Amino acid sequence: MNKLALSIRIILYGALLSTFIGAISFAFIYLESNISHYLWHILLTNNTFKTLTILLFCLLGGLIVGSLRGKWGDYPQTAHHTIQQLKEHKTVNYRPVFKSLLTALLILIFGAGVGPEAALLGAIVMLSVWQADKIRYLFFNRESFAALKPLERLGHMFHPTRYLLTYNPKNTNEKLAATKKYVIIFYILNGLFAFIVLMKYTNQPSFISKMGMTYWELKDFWLFVPLVIFGVLAGKLYNLFKRKMADWMNFWSDQPIKKALIGSFAIFIVGMFTPNLLFSGQVTLGAVPKEYLHFSTLLLVCVVIIKLVFLQVCLNTGWIGGDIFPIVFSAILLGFGLSQLLPNFDTVFIVATVATAMTISILQSPLGLAIFIALFFPVQILPIILLTALLLKVIQTKRGKQIV
Repeated sequence: MNKLALSIRIILYGALLSTFIGAISFAFIYLESNISHYLWHILLTNNTFKTLTILLFCLLGGLIVGSLRGKWGDYPQTAHHTIQQLKEHKTVNYRPVFKSLLTALLILIFGAGVGPEAALLGAIVMLSVWQADKIRYLFFNRESFAALKPLERLGHMFHPTRYLLTYNPKNTNEKLAATKKYVIIFYILNGLFAFIVLMKYTNQPSFISKMGMTYWELKDFWLFVPLVIFGVLAGKLYNLFKRKMADWMNFWSDQPIKKALIGSFAIFIVGMFTPNLLFSGQVTLGAVPKEYLHFSTLLLVCVVIIKLVFLQVCLNTGWIGGDIFPIVFSAILLGFGLSQLLPNFDTVFIVATVATAMTISILQSPLGLAIFIALFFPVQILPIILLTALLLKVIQTKRGKQIV
């Protein structure tokens, strides 16, 4: 097999696998969104015994989540855990990827106030390493692979646990390093394209909702530093509460079912009285710019507190998931609440500055979070978001790793 034919085969093979990873990601989001909607908006609410039905459903969720945690351990694996493992060992154990996705799916459809992003990104990392091991096997066994019949090749390609070759630094080819980077970028874009096409084709709701138009002026800049300080202090207060919650909930480590049932009762209470705070908040966020004026600042602050307390109860009782979407939701809502006290200034300017400062102070990743938060706002406010992130990045650099 000549080099050109081998290169084409590897690229096409990798593209096929990255499409497969994109399809798995779509399937996870599709199932989570549609099953959750059916259960919480149709089945559980449209019956005579609504309260009892929701209570029993939440208790069932606690029993299942707790049982799986007792049997399998700390699943789902989050992106942070998986990436850390990849940095340390240059590979990850991708065999439990579907176990991780199943646990995450159950946690989400039972109403936990966490996001899908942590478990999904963790699974994507695991599947990407699996893809790399598959391609590596093809490269180092190209002659024997080429001699196989077409059906046998497909069997080798998609066999989940065989025909894999783990990364070994001794086999690294420095000449191919630059080319490898471009190929990896191509695979990422290809998988993302497959995911977006499937989401569009099935009319799935977008993760991103715009927070309205902005007409900010130079006079709004008088508020910039106070807003950043306010956002940072709000983030610092949340981080303090987060540490306290970890201490308060440090019990029943060997009794995961009992602990998960605490989360069940929290989900039941939220599901009965504030159902819009179930899940991560990204779907509800789209209605905030239109509805926030109907609520007082005090009420919006109370909603933020409930959402963040709910998030921590879930995370500390075994209902593991992402915290980025819930925190961004809460930070944006807090910004809208504050904007009601400052009617003579641009609302989106206030919301974007507070949300960026608060989110960065909590999650400690200025530039990445700035790009993510910018997706929720019009492009005219991008300089303010980047300026906030840059300011906090400078503070982070001077103080070390922590902003607050």
